[in-house]
Amino acid sequence: MISIGFDIGGTNTKIAVVNDKYKILKKFSIQTPVSNGYKNFIKELSFEFESLKKEFDGEKLAGLTIAIAGDVDSDNGILRYAPNLRGWRNKNIRDDFREISKISPKIENDANMAAWGVYSLEIKKKVKNLVIFTLGTGIGGGIIIDGRLYRGFTSTAAELGHMVIVQGGERCNCGNYGCLEAYCGGYALIREAKKRVDIKRHYSRFKMLDKLTPKIIFEAAKHNDKISIEIWKKYGYHLGTGIGNILVSLNPQMVVLCGGVSRAYKFFIPALKDRLSEYQIKTPVNSVKIKVSLNSSIGVMGSAIFAMEG
Repeated sequence: MISIGFDIGGTNTKIAVVNDKYKILKKFSIQTPVSNGYKNFIKELSFEFESLKKEFDGEKLAGLTIAIAGDVDSDNGILRYAPNLRGWRNKNIRDDFREISKISPKIENDANMAAWGVYSLEIKKKVKNLVIFTLGTGIGGGIIIDGRLYRGFTSTAAELGHMVIVQGGERCNCGNYGCLEAYCGGYALIREAKKRVDIKRHYSRFKMLDKLTPKIIFEAAKHNDKISIEIWKKYGYHLGTGIGNILVSLNPQMVVLCGGVSRAYKFFIPALKDRLSEYQIKTPVNSVKIKVSLNSSIGVMGSAIFAMEG
C-alpha cells in the first residue's frame, strides 16, 4: 500500500510517495509555476499524480494529500487564500483535482502536515500533545492534541506567527502590528540587520545590505560576528515569548522547531530558554521538552503519511 503527498510552496512543490511502513519510495520536486495560472498548475499536479500511479502500478493507493501554505478549509477542500500564490483565492482544489484525476485528495495547511510528519516520523507517536513552530520567511504552526491534529472551528488554528507579542510593535506582513512573525520571520531578521547599518564593517560577508538573508546572518554568527550573535539572541527572546504563551495556554509535552531558520538554533536557544525562565507559571514551562527538526522534507512526508491515516 502506498500514499502520495504534495507540498506546494511559493517556489517549489515537493512530492513524495511512502508505503505503509513510512518508507520513502520516491521523493522529488517540481517548480511551482505561479505565472502559468491556477488551472494549469492543477493540470500539472494531476499529470504528476497519474505518472506516479503508473510507476507504482500494482500497489494499492491509500490516498493523496495536497498541502499548501495558506488559509485552508480542509473540510471542504478549499484554499481560501495563499499569500505566496497570487490570485489563488477561494479555489476548490479538491473538486478541481478530482475533475481531472477522479480522486478526492485531502487539502491541508502545510504547517499542519509538518506537525503530522514530526508526530509520525520523528516522535513516532510517543508524545500525544505537541506543538510545532515552522521558522522560515514566515512563522507557521501545527498542534497535535491527544494524538489528533487540531485544526480549530474554521481549520485556521495554529496561526502561531500572528499572535501579538509586542503591543503596537513592528508591522507584520499580515497587516497587523506586533505579531511574532514580525519579530521572528526571516524578513524580520533582515530588517534587524539593516537597522544595524554598520554590520558590513564587522563582517566581510555583509558587503551589500540589500542582499542579506537569514543564512548569511547565520554564517556570520558561526564566524563569531558580534552583531549577528546579538541579532540571534534577540530572535530567541521573542520566540521564547511566543512559545511561552503557547505553554501556558495549551501545556504541550513537547515543542518542536522546524524550517530553515531553525538551523541556527544554537545561537537562539539559550536566549529562548532564558525568556521562558521569566514566566512565573513554572509547571508547563519546566515540564516541556523543546526539540529541533532539521528534516527539510518533513512537510511532504507528513502529507503522504496523513493521506494514509489522517
